[in-house]
Amino acid sequence: MTEKKRKVLICIDWFLPAYKAGGPIQSVANLVEHIKDEYDFYIATSNSDIDEELDIDNTLLNKWIEKGGYKIIYLDSKHQTLSFYKKIFKKEKFDSVYFNSLFSRNFTLIPFLFFRNLNTNMVLAPRGMLGKGALSIKPIKKKLFLSLFKVLRFHRHITWHATAESEMQEIKKCFGDQSKVLIAPNLSGKLNLENLHKTKEVNKINVFFLSRISYKKNLLSAITFLSEVHERYHINFSIIGPIEEEEYWKKCKNEQEKLPRNISVEYLGAIPHSEIVNYLKEQHVLLLPTHHENFGHVIMESWQNGCPVIISDQTPWKDLEKQNIGFDIPIFYKDRFIKALEFFAAMDDKEFSRWSSASIVYAEKFTENPELLEQNKALFLNAINT
Repeated sequence: MTEKKRKVLICIDWFLPAYKAGGPIQSVANLVEHIKDEYDFYIATSNSDIDEELDIDNTLLNKWIEKGGYKIIYLDSKHQTLSFYKKIFKKEKFDSVYFNSLFSRNFTLIPFLFFRNLNTNMVLAPRGMLGKGALSIKPIKKKLFLSLFKVLRFHRHITWHATAESEMQEIKKCFGDQSKVLIAPNLSGKLNLENLHKTKEVNKINVFFLSRISYKKNLLSAITFLSEVHERYHINFSIIGPIEEEEYWKKCKNEQEKLPRNISVEYLGAIPHSEIVNYLKEQHVLLLPTHHENFGHVIMESWQNGCPVIISDQTPWKDLEKQNIGFDIPIFYKDRFIKALEFFAAMDDKEFSRWSSASIVYAEKFTENPELLEQNKALFLNAINT
């Protein structure tokens, strides 16, 4: 007799075909793709991306539909309510529910109010939102949200999903050492190892920023670093990502206009995840001086596409230079960012190929590690069995 698959509900503000919200969407998409044969996944999400409605037929909204080996419900704003959640969730008798944001009203707080008194185990992925850099952005709103969680005793009902040891410490610092935390690094998409050799000329390089344009991702500092690169180096800088904060983007554009002639900049806008690989074929190095990442899918995807990285030290990825896959640098060490840019720019094709190949090997080893798959499965097995 075949064992009945466990039902897991995933609550997330945005999901495919949405893509502008970046990492969380990809984290969930990869998780479902890897283990959907062993679990019945149901995804509750909005009918929107960050700044626009998705092109979904109205007849498909607010009801469960089959899609790619799982079920999904796209909810318009009128149906993101406790009363409607009671109607659609009560019928299914989920074994686990997986929340994908610490500060989501409609897809964490409200569904939590429904599930907290049921015999349903709950897992929450804070997605890096408890890091010092992340909490410093809109701090008053976040402090109020955290206070509300504690009043509702939210943290005592759930298993926390940390993607690294550092995130586990952030969780325990905020909610106490008694918090139940499981570590499971995010799963990455599968590698495409075809035609990844990149041509690199001495003193010339293609550098890219791939993320949402917001204070947290720190594009402004990236532009500042580029402004002080020696004039002998010619850098083509591509900015890829949706504009999340308009005022911040204006500051970036003002600094961009001051860049010297040896730095050329192109803003490519938001690009669907499925198309990113086509843009990275011609790129050499990721520049992302982020204020905080709990994982950083764009970092792993850069390595997967043969691109070393220049990132801040506010991510789980450390000691990159020793592995010939990039540099992790404290944000305020401007000179070290500039030296790293010049280091890569000065490389000839042979030397860059060595770093590019090392990046691919590192990504392949990480992506194909079977332990990661088991750790992610354990998120639900452990929650269900406790």
